[in-house]
Amino acid sequence: MEMFEDSSAPAQKAYVSLANKYRPQTFEEVVGQESVSKTLMNAIKSGRIAHAYLFYGPRGCGKTTTARLLAKALNCTGGGNDKPTASPCGKCPQCLEIASSSDMDVLELDAASNTQVERVREAIIDTVALASGRDRYKVFILDEVHMLSTSSFNALLKTIEEPPAHVVFILATTELHKVPLTISSRCQTFRFKPITEEEITSHLLDLAGAENIDLEEAAAAVIAKSAGGALRDALTIFDRAISFSNGKVDKALVSQMLGILPQELVKDSVEAVIRKDGARLHGVFEKVKNEGFDSLSLLKDLKNAFGEIFYLSLNSGKEPYPGAKEILAECTPGHIAALTRKISKLTDEVKFSDTPALAAEVGLFTIMQNSVDIDGLISRLEALENSSFTPSNAPSAEKKSLNKQPVPTEPVQSAAKPAVKSFEEIKKEMFKADAPAMPEAAKVLRAGAKSEVFAPAEVPPVKTVSEAQEKQEQKNEVPANNISFSSAMEVWPLFKQELDKNYPFLYEGILSASASFPAKDEWEFTFKPKDDFFKDTLQRRIADLEKAALKVCGQRIKFSFKVAGGAAKGDFSSYKTPSPKPFARTAATSANSASKAAAPVISAEEPFAKGDFSAYVQSESIPSEEAKDAGPKTQEILDIFDGHIVG
Repeated sequence: MEMFEDSSAPAQKAYVSLANKYRPQTFEEVVGQESVSKTLMNAIKSGRIAHAYLFYGPRGCGKTTTARLLAKALNCTGGGNDKPTASPCGKCPQCLEIASSSDMDVLELDAASNTQVERVREAIIDTVALASGRDRYKVFILDEVHMLSTSSFNALLKTIEEPPAHVVFILATTELHKVPLTISSRCQTFRFKPITEEEITSHLLDLAGAENIDLEEAAAAVIAKSAGGALRDALTIFDRAISFSNGKVDKALVSQMLGILPQELVKDSVEAVIRKDGARLHGVFEKVKNEGFDSLSLLKDLKNAFGEIFYLSLNSGKEPYPGAKEILAECTPGHIAALTRKISKLTDEVKFSDTPALAAEVGLFTIMQNSVDIDGLISRLEALENSSFTPSNAPSAEKKSLNKQPVPTEPVQSAAKPAVKSFEEIKKEMFKADAPAMPEAAKVLRAGAKSEVFAPAEVPPVKTVSEAQEKQEQKNEVPANNISFSSAMEVWPLFKQELDKNYPFLYEGILSASASFPAKDEWEFTFKPKDDFFKDTLQRRIADLEKAALKVCGQRIKFSFKVAGGAAKGDFSSYKTPSPKPFARTAATSANSASKAAAPVISAEEPFAKGDFSAYVQSESIPSEEAKDAGPKTQEILDIFDGHIVG
């Protein structure tokens, strides 16, 4: 008996991918592009329909889908619509044919396959003037428009600029910078942003419920992360996972299918690079090779892990693996950012290597050994300096605690310290004419150091100037003197420290070259006869001296400056200069010097012009014959500047 196939048996239903099966049919269903959908819907409702649109953004984010929805909205006739509608019905012939790409008035062209200008003229320019066969608008959808040649763009330019009223152009591209400005400036441009991982995860879980698929949320998150912001890619991966599974899609299955490295390997590689552990890093690459993973995938995962750790340092993002925050205690965010950039460059090199595994391992070893955490090193050095280095003039902990106590009106002399000598006794001792060396007490005063002879061990804090005292100072009213001789000796080192800090020129160059006698409210400075120009400079800077004394003492101090007559009263042995040898001067030189001595002072503001510096010049005398041999011009110059040839 012959067996005939039953023609009435239903044919097997063709499989439709999830990306096509669940393609959005209304503007509200488009995922992640709410701003674009809302703008287009409002434009259709208000009748502000442009003649050309340009959609740009990454792959798989809804550009072509939105273009088809716009074509439906312009031509939908469902429910008796006689004009464009923001909510196409999806059931009328126009909506059904546009959804299946079979509407004769909606032409979808792949610009990558029609780059030549002849194809553009044939498909667009020669047909654009023809009226639509049935629909309200003739819509041209040009996908990947950046692939058109320059000649094709030029041929299309005039048509896009002034198309017929019944024609609408919708251009889509993933590379806006390749579209000429002459084209993009004539279109309404819309940016399609990448879809977030949260939005993709939520959409996948909804589709899994509609398809009765058991999908773990962790698995959906892994798929969303691998999609890179493209919903179409995520749906394609989900399709694969459904085929790979037995009805249940979990994280381990998706990771195995996509070849994603285990978190343990990523953790080991991160810690090995940070801690410069070469053996541990080599072990990671051995596992990658033995388990069949891709070394390029390891570099990408390592780069992403460092990037997420960097975001963690900014209190943003999430951990790439449990315990990743601990890395931040071992290095600075700047070091992590630098590693991320270097690994990214290494990834590009490994792509074109003939031995990717070796290139990846050697390159990562090089990065690990040559990378130095400069910011972390500086921080450790600063911490070490702050903990181990204490300035010599920094107050001790005991002194700080004493400073916190109330300051008495009059300083109290410690009973354990020797009695302070009177000022007259100290002055007589310092100015003995036959004293071979400066008394130790004067040296202590000059150095600004404390001595048991002059001051107690601890210097009490000096009171600051009150507001009333400042006003009194402005009126040149001197407060009553309340500094005893002992307290004057105590504040003298503080006064010198104040000068050394704020007026180093006065301290180093002038006050150090004088014998100083602070007493009550008048302080006297005595100079050698050859240092009289120092006295003039101090006289001009007396306001700075009074300001420093007022800050330290809390009252105005008078300053007087004297030049010792004849032999100096004090001992200035520490400032002696070698005795210069006499110059062999000519008669012309002596006459020139005499005329200069009688000449008026050049500048009254520069007392240094008055000084005679001959005592500081050391030179060897030369015979007058050698001066003559120098020539008349040289001798004339020497006479002008009072100079001499040094042998």
